[in-house]
Amino acid sequence: MNFDPNRYPRPPQVPKGFIALGVVLVALVLLALLSNPFVVIPSGYVGVKLTLGKASPDELSPGLHLIVPFIQRTEKMSVRTHSYDLTGLNSINALSKDGLTINVELTTLYKIMPDKAAEIFIEYGLAYEDRIIKPVIRSAVRDVISTLDSAQVYQERSMIQQSIARQVRNELEKRFILLDEILIRDIRLPQKVVEAIEQKRRALEEAQRMKFLVEKEKLEAERRKIEAQGIAEANKIIAGSLTKEYLMWKFLENIKSYAESGNNTIILIPYDTKMTPIIQLPEMKKK
Repeated sequence: MNFDPNRYPRPPQVPKGFIALGVVLVALVLLALLSNPFVVIPSGYVGVKLTLGKASPDELSPGLHLIVPFIQRTEKMSVRTHSYDLTGLNSINALSKDGLTINVELTTLYKIMPDKAAEIFIEYGLAYEDRIIKPVIRSAVRDVISTLDSAQVYQERSMIQQSIARQVRNELEKRFILLDEILIRDIRLPQKVVEAIEQKRRALEEAQRMKFLVEKEKLEAERRKIEAQGIAEANKIIAGSLTKEYLMWKFLENIKSYAESGNNTIILIPYDTKMTPIIQLPEMKKK
């Protein structure tokens, strides 16, 4: 049996251009899936989306987001509380009011405003600690220390910490960063200055102690004076109420009580010559 090609029509031919386009589309889809067009922003972070290097002003909240591979990417920025230390080689040297060098070490607790993360990234990038926080703190420390002499710096640590925190807080808020707390870890003065301050403090404490003792003695002397005056007044009143007859009667009453006592053998009455001594002899026991 002979095959007649005209009897059965051929299926329509697909243009080679369409086939190539389909292959390209499939390849792009596979490439997109393999390049992971999804990004996850974890809790405690916000995302800054960059399209061809340009940052979007709208932050990406925590969750799943879709981006265009090779065209868009994201930078994750933490909005949790961070600590930034200025210690050791990064500690701050400041001049006091009396021209002495004071070394200060501290820790800063801060966090960025979640709805301003994109602006921080656009303005300062990810290195905002060195570009914002560090210079602001250094400036505040030097401003505060410059208003105090070395003795105040040595004694007023709490006040210094509060003053620095107040100034730093105002400056950082202008740059969309929230200050939680400034913690001063150490304040170091020249050793000779510390010794002089300690010696002065001990001398002041000794002076205060001596002043207290002097005041105490004054009060004690005043008390004794008042007590003596009271005794003198009482004696004056008593003396004014005594008469010769009363004294004689009282004297005889006392003599009588002595005479009646079984412990006395002789009682001498030291009085004027008109009085006769009373002699009480114990009875002799009969043998």
